[in-house]
Amino acid sequence: MKVQGTTLSALDIHGQFVASLLLSARKAHAAGAVVRMSTAHPEQMAELGRTGFPDLQVHAESLVDHVAQALLVGCPALYEDQVGWLKQAFAARHADLTALRHLLRALRDELAAELPAEAARSAAAVAEAGMKHFEVAPSESPSPLEGTGIHVELARQYLLAVFEGRRLDAIRLAENAIAGGMSVTDLYSKVLGRAQIEIGRMWQRGEIHVAEEHLSSRITEQVMSIVNARMPRKPRNGKRVLITSANGDLHDIGLRMVADHFEMAGWDVVFLGASTPPEDVAMAVRDFEVDLVAVAAKLVLHVRPTAEMIQAVRAATRGRNLPILVGGSPFQIVPDLWKIVGADGVASSAVEAVAVGEKLTKLAAA
Repeated sequence: MKVQGTTLSALDIHGQFVASLLLSARKAHAAGAVVRMSTAHPEQMAELGRTGFPDLQVHAESLVDHVAQALLVGCPALYEDQVGWLKQAFAARHADLTALRHLLRALRDELAAELPAEAARSAAAVAEAGMKHFEVAPSESPSPLEGTGIHVELARQYLLAVFEGRRLDAIRLAENAIAGGMSVTDLYSKVLGRAQIEIGRMWQRGEIHVAEEHLSSRITEQVMSIVNARMPRKPRNGKRVLITSANGDLHDIGLRMVADHFEMAGWDVVFLGASTPPEDVAMAVRDFEVDLVAVAAKLVLHVRPTAEMIQAVRAATRGRNLPILVGGSPFQIVPDLWKIVGADGVASSAVEAVAVGEKLTKLAAA
């Protein structure tokens, strides 16, 4: 029974064309939007300057990138998600949300005026959807460390130790939790994963800097290495999975959690880590004779590289029913996105990844 999905070539041709137009002149379109906003609303530019918020040009370029990704797969929700993220970032820094509203409108007008007619209609429609979403999107996201319970409290203690530079204390907290009977799954998803989500939220709000984020990631990687050496494993089942993330995606803690869960389930794991070029993934798939490929995309901007990686693997394994599994935030934003990029299944957690992977390999063998 065949399980293979579509490929990048099956994506909407018009969307690919418009996305290419946008990306080829992203800086120009972003600058055009900022100029339009500055001309129409000079007081908002002055207000942003007083907050010390980063250059508006940077945000405009990111918005153009996200419009392009939304057009590529025909999913305006990918752009809307970035608009919502920016709204929360502006609000957390006490920047005037009216300024962001003006920027979104200016970008829509810029795309409508500067692109060829058909491309302009498509791009402006996505930009318009983002403007509408801005009005209903929440201005703040709840902290995953709110509430009570053993996992929440442990996550708070762990994060405090990390931010105070107490690496050994952070490691000891995790070791004691495992020794006390906490499962690896609960430690990963309810403690370490919860802490990672909070770190991302704090970074969005400007409450931590890059060095703190890097420190926390390195400590968590050390914790996971210790856990990996001690975690229970089922007997090897003879199946092999290759795990990586899309080219350009540098996040690998979630990947490591997925890899550990496959190992606990008895799989052999070929863990390539983050940001592997598609042609190299294709060679590794062939050289290691894997039964499943699992690809993660952390951000919306990693959707196209994920599709390109899947296409490369399909081309290298033509004639094989090799299942490909995807996961990551974009696939939660758009539930059917996994089909659009050409995958065979999607998972929202490490536990689900193992379950879906086992189902897909059975289907491929049928």
